[in-house]
Amino acid sequence: MRDTEAHIEKENSLGHVVKVQHVIDFIVLAELQNGRRYGKQLDRVITLALQGVGVNDSYLAQRLKKLAEKGHATSQWDDDNRYNRYYEITDSGLEYFRQLQRDLPERVALALKVYKLFENTMKKHQV
Repeated sequence: MRDTEAHIEKENSLGHVVKVQHVIDFIVLAELQNGRRYGKQLDRVITLALQGVGVNDSYLAQRLKKLAEKGHATSQWDDDNRYNRYYEITDSGLEYFRQLQRDLPERVALALKVYKLFENTMKKHQV
């Protein structure tokens, strides 16, 4: 940065912007409040909520496993088909969802601001 440019104090960090895991966790936990769902159903709900934008199967499986490990959801399967798991929300999952409801609006606002500013920066440096 040149000395003649205005000095701006860092007010926040990019780490405070919404992460993909927050988006997935929020949508999954919101849907699980309607009852148990299979992983494929949750994948479709995410894609519908984000109008055609989804996540790859392994990332979703990782997030679902993490939600189960943290006690936010239970993971079960019918009979011998371990690959067709269904998930249910727990009391801990409801509390985590409520925490996301409190935290995410500020993070989303910051993300929108950051991405708009970044878009402007990209436009300034187009070839």
